[in-house]
Amino acid sequence: MAINPAMVNEQLSQILSSETFQSSTILSRFLKFIVEETLAGNEAALKEYTIALKVLSKRPDFNPQLDPIVRIHAGRLRRSLREYYNNAGQSDTLIISMPRGSYVPAFSAIPAGEITRNQAAVKQEIIVGRKTSIAVLPFKNIGADASTGNFADGLGDRLSTELTRYPELAVVAYYSCRSIADKITDVKEAGAMLDAQYLLTGSVQRDDTHIRLTVQLILAGTREQVWANFYERDSNVLNLLEVQDEIVWQVVSQAAGHYGAILRNVSKIPPAKSIHDISVYEAIFWYYHFVNNLSEEIFHKAENAMQQAVEADPEYALGWAVLGELFVGGYFLGFQSKLTQQQLELAVVYGKKSIKTDPFCQHGYQTIALANLFLHNKTEAKKAIEAWMTIKPGAAGIMGAIGFCLICCGEYDRGFKLLDESIHLNPYYQWWFNGGLGFYHFEKKNYADSIYWAEKMNMPGVPWELLLKTASLAELDQMAEAQKCGEQLMQQFPFLKDKLREYTGAFINDEQFLQNLHKALLKAGVQ
Repeated sequence: MAINPAMVNEQLSQILSSETFQSSTILSRFLKFIVEETLAGNEAALKEYTIALKVLSKRPDFNPQLDPIVRIHAGRLRRSLREYYNNAGQSDTLIISMPRGSYVPAFSAIPAGEITRNQAAVKQEIIVGRKTSIAVLPFKNIGADASTGNFADGLGDRLSTELTRYPELAVVAYYSCRSIADKITDVKEAGAMLDAQYLLTGSVQRDDTHIRLTVQLILAGTREQVWANFYERDSNVLNLLEVQDEIVWQVVSQAAGHYGAILRNVSKIPPAKSIHDISVYEAIFWYYHFVNNLSEEIFHKAENAMQQAVEADPEYALGWAVLGELFVGGYFLGFQSKLTQQQLELAVVYGKKSIKTDPFCQHGYQTIALANLFLHNKTEAKKAIEAWMTIKPGAAGIMGAIGFCLICCGEYDRGFKLLDESIHLNPYYQWWFNGGLGFYHFEKKNYADSIYWAEKMNMPGVPWELLLKTASLAELDQMAEAQKCGEQLMQQFPFLKDKLREYTGAFINDEQFLQNLHKALLKAGVQ
């Protein structure tokens, strides 16, 4: 369908009359200016300096290198256009967008008979490329000393840098955040200015011997505080950088890491009814819904959503890794993929594809290691683990998963060290991490501790809690309790009667551990 200026002007009027744009004079002027200049053939003049003078009424001495205000409003404009087309403009046949890296608008038409929100044009112009975004606002210095102020500023800079380790997040440059800190006091407005859904901020207080840090994670659009924490450390001038490193590591792990506060918050939001109604980067939310709701229905929706995401963006490294990870999780739970008959083999392929696209995608290494555990390719699993070690990993959740894999490969001390550090960095972690610690303590003959960690799994639909408890109670010579626990195990999971060895050896690649486990189970009457 040919696009003419009259059609564009009509669409522009429709957008500007929407509630989204009626509430913002600046964004309306911005969009009107760039569209009209483009239709007039002046797109070459659509530069940052010109927009600053003509739209934002800046003085002629405006310096774009020192003031990011145009870039900030451009981010707001892109966000508002997405909001319009995802709501009031769902049925519109002409798309006006502003591609990243340019101030020249793009115009795309969709034939009237093909108006669906998952059309390729809509995906490419409106949906693809939108990740969950976060900005770190400068931490407030409670006190007047310059050294604490420098510490607070360095903390914000380091946090912004470390957050970029997580490919599921889009991190606003700290320079932009710092530049608006003194101008904007309302967090909702700051989020809009920075095009950030989440804001991380707080305060720093220090005396001669201690430093105290408070941190809040805020959902900008609603001003809701979704997470907060408090850190206090012994400190002096000589160890400030060391303290900063430790706190940054903990904050990032707890707020934005794998199973961190952001993703826990996301998983509470009801997912779209149809996978066609979500963006490429929103597809990963289905993965976190599956993590929190291990149902076959959610598994199939998650794998379909991720499949569509990687088809829409073949360079989406995290998407390939997570799709492979879903295949592994489904296999463990007995869910057969509708996309492949070879879930584990394809998980390895997708993990490798992820790493080839992005060698620093930590989920890729995790996927390869987990899939190879189930394939009983211990050598390949350990290769993936060692490769992960070389990239200087920074994700506590991945660290815990790698620790679990090492334990399942028979490397108990290395695995325990990673698992233990992981759960101390982020107390919100996957239930199967507890299983790994249960395996570790059973191997070390710390049977009471094995029972403790087995009970922390709290997954009634998975046999491993009762398996570890039965075996550990038997080794403690608490035979009445062990037999009772064994009877409960076989009643709840009757399939184990014929497949006990197959089930316990599904991913544990240490034959001596399995022999000890089955000897204890036999002692309790389970066979």
